This record gives sequence, C-alpha cells and structure tokens, in this order.
Amino acid sequence: MGQCCWRRAGVKAKVCLLLGLALGSFVARTARAEPIELPETDGEPGVVIHPAQAPGAHRVTVALHGMCGSPVNICRIFAEQVTADEHLICPRATGRCDGGGSSWPQAGFEQQIERAVQRAEALLGERVDETHGRTLIGYSLGAFRALEVAQHGNGKYPRVMLIGAKIYPNQKLLRENGVERLLLSAGTRDMMHDHMQHESERLARTGFVTRFLGLGPVGHFFTPSFAQYLPDALQWLDQQG
Repeated sequence: MGQCCWRRAGVKAKVCLLLGLALGSFVARTARAEPIELPETDGEPGVVIHPAQAPGAHRVTVALHGMCGSPVNICRIFAEQVTADEHLICPRATGRCDGGGSSWPQAGFEQQIERAVQRAEALLGERVDETHGRTLIGYSLGAFRALEVAQHGNGKYPRVMLIGAKIYPNQKLLRENGVERLLLSAGTRDMMHDHMQHESERLARTGFVTRFLGLGPVGHFFTPSFAQYLPDALQWLDQQG
C-alpha cells in the first residue's frame, strides 16, 4: 500500500498518505498491551496485570480467582472486554494446592489482596484513576473473599460482581462501605443459581441497588458463552445512580 501511495502524484497521493497515517494511528491505539505477571516474593503477593488498551488514566477492575485457581486464567476470561476502558488486576492467592493453583486463606486475605493491587498500581503509575473507586469481581471462593473485601472496603469498591457462590450479602455493611451496585450471577446448572437469585431479590426489597444475571444453561465453570453476557454486566455496574 505504501509503495502504491508514493507512485501516485497530487491529490491522490495526499489522500493515500493520510489514510495510511490514520490506519497506523488506529492500530497503535487499539493494540492490546501484553499482560504483566509479577511473581510472588517473600514480602510481596503475586499479581497479574492487563493494562487498559487505550493511553491515559483509567479505573481499575480487580478479579479474584476461585479455589485452586489461577490469576492468569481469571484474567484471561475478563481481559478483552474489561481492558477496553479499565486496567484489570488479578491477585494470586497465597495458599498452594497440591494439584496446582492457589486458594485464599480464611484470614488475612484482605491485606494480601490490597497489597497486590497496590503493587500493580505502582507499576501502572499515572495511568491509574482512583477518583471513582474500583470494580471488584469474585468467582466461587473468590466471590466469598470479594464480598468480605467489599463489606469492609471503606469505599474502595463501589461496583461489585459475584459469580457462583452461596453468599449472604449484608446490605448494612455494603451501604456503610460505599458499595453502590451489586451484581450476582450464575448459570442455571450451577447449584448456586437459585440461592444467588433469591439473595438478589432479598436485597432489592431493602432498596439496595442489585441485580441477578443468569448465564444460561451452564454449570459452575466458565464457557465461551460467558463473553456474550459480560458486556451487559459491565454496563450495568458502570451505571450511575
């Protein structure tokens, strides 16, 4: 295309050159940054980071993996859509599983998660925008831990999505700690489906802003079909008021 542009003279050459520059600029803006993995050290928790695709300052989404899960895997599920306008940060749980992966401990996980997020934000630097708080996503055991983090988060997490867990949200704690929107979600073949739907309805009766999102005929795992539900979930979490 470039050789063709230079061979032509006059207005056509100018138009062709402008199109080439515009295309190059578009590719540069939309090219997805490679994920960054910071390994666990003696004093620092491990974390996986998917920077936002566009330049400038962006909000942060934190995603917590399930029992014996991996931050690499949970990040991969959400990265393409979340990083369209936010950074995605996936802390690694500290407990190691015999068959691989990691699990969240019973206590002390709040500090571990916050330290992992701070470590990621330090790397991202001025590209982080905390003025509107963070979004928090938790799956399975990660949903239990995410709920505890949100209910004691002092306003850090106004937007929360919990997937596939038998959780009992405390609307008083949620309100006191600045949670503005809570999305509960599960597939119809997940044993947690009916419970989470009922909990969403219970919270809604108290006036809390909540919603249940069904994920179709799937069980307690992610399938490729999840990608078609995620835009609706993220859009709802991002609404104001």
